Amino acid sequence: MNGKVSGMALKASPDNTIFALDIGTRTVIGLVAIPEDGRLRLVAQRLVEHQRRTMLDGQIHDIPGVARAVKTVKEELEGELGFPLRQVAIAAAGRSLITRSCHIEQETGGQEIDWPEVNALELAAIQQAHRELAAEPPPSGQDFTCVGYSIVSYYLDGYPISSLVGHRGKTIGADVLATFLPNSVVNSLYAVLQRVELEPLSLTLEPIAAIEAAIPENYRLLNLALVDIGAGTSDIAITRDGAIAAYGMVPVAGDEITEEIVQTCLVDFDTAERMKRELVRGGDIHYTDIVGLESTISCQELLDRIDPALERLAREISTQILAQNGGRPPRSVFCVGGGGQVPGLTEKIARHLELDKNRVVLRDRRSLGQVLMVDGDDQIPGPEGITVAGIALVALRKLGHDFIHIMVNGVEHRLFNAREFTVGNVLALTGFNPRLLIGHNGKNLTFTLNGRRQVIYGGLSQPARILVNDREANMQTRVAHGDRIVVHPAVNGADARATVADLLPPGGTITVYVSHRPVKMAACCLINGQAAEPTREIPPGGEVEICAAKPLGEWLAEELGVPAAELGRYEVLVNGRAVSPDYRLHDGDRVDCRHREEDRRRPPAEPATFKPGPEAPAAGESRNNQDAAETLATDPETTGEISGPAPARGITVMVNGRAVTLTGRSSYIFIDIFNYIDLDLEGLKPPVCLTLNGKEASFTDELHDGDIIEIGTSNHKAGSHGL
Repeated sequence: MNGKVSGMALKASPDNTIFALDIGTRTVIGLVAIPEDGRLRLVAQRLVEHQRRTMLDGQIHDIPGVARAVKTVKEELEGELGFPLRQVAIAAAGRSLITRSCHIEQETGGQEIDWPEVNALELAAIQQAHRELAAEPPPSGQDFTCVGYSIVSYYLDGYPISSLVGHRGKTIGADVLATFLPNSVVNSLYAVLQRVELEPLSLTLEPIAAIEAAIPENYRLLNLALVDIGAGTSDIAITRDGAIAAYGMVPVAGDEITEEIVQTCLVDFDTAERMKRELVRGGDIHYTDIVGLESTISCQELLDRIDPALERLAREISTQILAQNGGRPPRSVFCVGGGGQVPGLTEKIARHLELDKNRVVLRDRRSLGQVLMVDGDDQIPGPEGITVAGIALVALRKLGHDFIHIMVNGVEHRLFNAREFTVGNVLALTGFNPRLLIGHNGKNLTFTLNGRRQVIYGGLSQPARILVNDREANMQTRVAHGDRIVVHPAVNGADARATVADLLPPGGTITVYVSHRPVKMAACCLINGQAAEPTREIPPGGEVEICAAKPLGEWLAEELGVPAAELGRYEVLVNGRAVSPDYRLHDGDRVDCRHREEDRRRPPAEPATFKPGPEAPAAGESRNNQDAAETLATDPETTGEISGPAPARGITVMVNGRAVTLTGRSSYIFIDIFNYIDLDLEGLKPPVCLTLNGKEASFTDELHDGDIIEIGTSNHKAGSHGL
């Protein structure tokens, strides 16, 4: 629709106009007006219907679909005006509406009260209402945003007053009626605006906007009800004693009538919507049903068919009016919105409220002469054009006070000024990804090393860094108009990694003890039983073994200078236990090697001992036969044993009260005793107690002739475990 006013569009500019949008369930109406002496002069307007049902019950369901209709309105208005539209005043339907009444008082400085001080008082009241709402269990777990408020009364030094500006006093106060909607409702409106490159100039509630236009302030001393009957919702506001006293909403409206026509006439929704609008003109209505049959029905017959739905709508609206007005009917009811034009609806509302039918009236643009000036013909003269005019009026009267500007990472955001903002609030409202605020430590690397579980921990995350106006801040830091927030996202820690080279001992060798003498051996790494290069990464859950590069049998054959096939003549003990030639030594292992006893008449010979040569061999090198001769004396023809120095005299010690003689060596340590006793290991329950001459002993303590040894548990005497 073209609402261009002759001669006015050329005078309009981006600096002197207000752009308002009424985003309804069935239509989007845009209006551009110039403020003049507290009123609005209409410059241009457009009405566009949604192509399909992109909104239901006042709630946006299809954001791209609604954005298409808004874009059409915007582009057509821009084409007429000759300049782009950047900011827009909007309103939200009252679906899931919550209201809170709040009283606030503040001390003044004794100076003349100005509008910024009054505005600060109002915002303090809204913030208090928001805190009270936040302290209650949220309905359905939702968060709520304040979308508008009304001043019920001002107070100066405790006395009611209609206006505070220009007065002086010690205290000022206000009673405020704040309205809240779920964040999801508000965010969907913002999402539509972002898609069409519009910024919100003002946000209000649809019944607040409608009452701003339809019921002037000098009418509000009366107990009146305003009902904005749209397509999806019917929003209600109540006035009395000079103020707006209550808001309400019912999720039924004009679409209920349309859907009744769909059912009774078997037509699609768009055809039913057209038939509903033709009811206003009277006469016959022609239509084609869903099977292609052309039919004609009189308005009266159609009204008779939809009477049950019309009755339900009137009853729902009347019930909500009574609920918001303390159970009493108001003096009069003003109806606006396209859904209220169905013949007979106002009369039914009057009957349910027990009012004279003349007390329930339909308001249209002709009643807005005090607030809206129209030069020429008004292309949207009916009640559907009331709310959009009210949205523009709310923006005019609260211009500059509804929104604050805050920069987030260099991008400016406009936020409805209805709460005390913190960094956390702002980031949530501006769509900042909360996952960027939380860093995760790197994954740990877990594996087994020589049979023991090992864990290498992942790197620690670096927390997000928040700056407000270049100063360190956190999520609870308060922010205000003009503040700059910079968020450096958290940095995840690196996953733990390790290579074979990281686990190999220094120099690539391990140290074993052969007859108590340290010997260095070249080391290697096995991962899950397979040899691994130094550069290979340790896999999660891998079984890692750091051991001698050569199997014990191969190493002994080289050291003794005998063929591997003859190793069976020798008994090899590692840590006191017999092992196979395939065994690989580990760091710290103790090795004893002796010729197997074939002649029990011979005295036991000392086990072979490894003596360090003049210089230790280089890591990884094998001893040659000459080196072996210096450290391993072999004479099987004479002794049948691998012999070292001449056998030394043995020693006798007492073990758990029994004498045990250790022979064949010049020195002994505590662990050697286990080669001479038969100990019931399964009978020992931890913790095991080892004592030497009455003191706690370790396996490496040196033994002497006559020492007293006890081996047992801490809860039993050592002698209770027989040898």
